[in-house]
Amino acid sequence: MTNTAPASIYLRNDLGNIVKTWPLSGKKTYRIGRTKDNDIVLTNNRASRQHAMLQVEENGSFNIIDLGSSNGTSVNGRRIHTPTKLRSGDLIQVGGEITLTFLEDRPEIPKSDLLPVDLEDQTVAFIQKEQVTVLICDIRNFTSLSEEIGDQKISDILKLWSTKTNQIIQHYQGTVDKFIGDAVMATWIGKTSLQQSVHLALTCALKISDLTLELTEQIPNLPRPLRVGGALNTGEAVVGNIGVDGNRDYTVVGDVVNITFRLEEETSKIGKDILIGNDAACQLNDTHEFFTPCKYMVKGKKDPITAYSCDFEQLRKYLA
Repeated sequence: MTNTAPASIYLRNDLGNIVKTWPLSGKKTYRIGRTKDNDIVLTNNRASRQHAMLQVEENGSFNIIDLGSSNGTSVNGRRIHTPTKLRSGDLIQVGGEITLTFLEDRPEIPKSDLLPVDLEDQTVAFIQKEQVTVLICDIRNFTSLSEEIGDQKISDILKLWSTKTNQIIQHYQGTVDKFIGDAVMATWIGKTSLQQSVHLALTCALKISDLTLELTEQIPNLPRPLRVGGALNTGEAVVGNIGVDGNRDYTVVGDVVNITFRLEEETSKIGKDILIGNDAACQLNDTHEFFTPCKYMVKGKKDPITAYSCDFEQLRKYLA
């Protein structure tokens, strides 16, 4: 079998036989997902409608970007959160069940090299428990926007937004834990008091909102302004290195993280810019003047949790 494309994606069955081939030639971007409008269509419910995207760089190399999928994208068993360069022979796991092989200039490599990474060997090396402030921000209506403006422009927006958002978070003494498609998770651990970390995180959220609106003016022909929503919470979490030996990522896990993600999902439902968990709100002064308390039922919790909502302009007044 001769491959005339500079690169290809292969889907193999359980026996290792190629059952589908997608040549990667003639385009700058290739969308991977469950619906028919994708370039690489995967008929498996573990794949999101628009799951991930391949992008060809000027030098001909390929990057893969997760598009905020529900079940994640991994390369060689390691989940990705930022644009990741692909090398010939890399295994791309989509949704945890579908394994694709990326090859450049050669259609076959030994079957032994194509076996998926054994995720059973994943090890966890926790360090300690810490009081953590967690901030999550995401770009609103990202999926519909990507459909309207196309792969190339949405990829450029993600790169620019991720780079500048990372700079803002670092400036306000935070750490980017991960980028997840159109969202970012940042943490503040031990560098300041808990009260200071909440104020820094709130300031950071406001600056990310301002940045996102500014990008609208820099990128021509957008159908609507870019906006973000967010959620913030504090609490005890386990902090450590998680992953396969030799490729561990320093990250934060725990109930405080899960609740922050759930609160962020609620913001779009209630039409507010940001939700602040009760433990974080306890670190603020005069919350009744700027923030609205309410109880929310979130996934994984039997009882409703208390959180405080506000718009970014209300937050600007509070921080002033």
